[in-house]
Amino acid sequence: MDTNTAEFEKKINRLNTVTERLINSSEKRSMSTLNDHPWDVPVGEHPVLRKKERISIYGTDYWDKMTEAERIRLSQEEMVSWWSAFIHLESLVVEYYMKELNGGAFDDLPVIRDYMKHFIKEELVHTLVFGKALDYFGIEIYPMPEFLRSFYDDNAGTGKYPLMAVYLTMIIEWIADEYQRLDADAEYVHPMAKAVVQAHWREEMRHIKWGQQMIKSLIDTDDEFKEHAQQLTPVYVRQLIDQGVTNVDCFDRVNPADPAFDDQETLLETVLESPHRQQLNDELMKPLMHYFISSGIYNPMYHDIWVMQGFGHLLDTLNHKDS
Repeated sequence: MDTNTAEFEKKINRLNTVTERLINSSEKRSMSTLNDHPWDVPVGEHPVLRKKERISIYGTDYWDKMTEAERIRLSQEEMVSWWSAFIHLESLVVEYYMKELNGGAFDDLPVIRDYMKHFIKEELVHTLVFGKALDYFGIEIYPMPEFLRSFYDDNAGTGKYPLMAVYLTMIIEWIADEYQRLDADAEYVHPMAKAVVQAHWREEMRHIKWGQQMIKSLIDTDDEFKEHAQQLTPVYVRQLIDQGVTNVDCFDRVNPADPAFDDQETLLETVLESPHRQQLNDELMKPLMHYFISSGIYNPMYHDIWVMQGFGHLLDTLNHKDS
């Protein structure tokens, strides 16, 4: 057995070990559409669904330009915008990975094939729970974002495994869950919103852990994927973080009285560049940056791209700590 083969088998064994542990966790505890959320708790008047520090305009002059009622409505709409995105994405996830599974994409990785059955089932349950939560609060779903419509068609695998699809699924869900994890972390947030977010976050952590290990183990089996990921990840991540801050349609639904909100271009620029938002973004990115460095996604050859996308200071901090 040559060194390369031995190293590959070592990585596969590690992937299988992690995946078997995740399968056991799924079998012991997966989300229920009926029993994991307080569906019988009254909605009440003016429920807050997002912690105020996580509302997009917090920390900007726009905060004082909204009434308290408008802020509460914005908290609802921005949270529901996230839930809508999860419904759309995870519906595509179910369809795509079921097709891959039936097509034999993971037949030579039987442990992964078994895990995918749990993964697909859990993603399907998530779409049902988020849909049920929208009905519970009586808020209309947001349309599917345009970039998702051809997401898996545009990002299918180039090698033996659909690594780009796995990778981008993981990155989107990781960024989304880093947002969601703190969105509902306040006593005044409605208990249903807390339950939905927390149950989803716990389950997605398993999926993200699997995706992390899948990429680490198989990144060297697909040179085209590896180069593409190294070069374009900072661009993808920048776009996803900024898109996650808010949806301009949220402001249209709230329809604030102050005319300052009519200039949405200035509004978005102010929100995205505020010091408060930059601090939130840094906290969100730290665990991702550690992963990009340890997995080989970060390549110093493309350091300038990371800098252009606004991540240079984080890389400098992390590299300084590691040195």
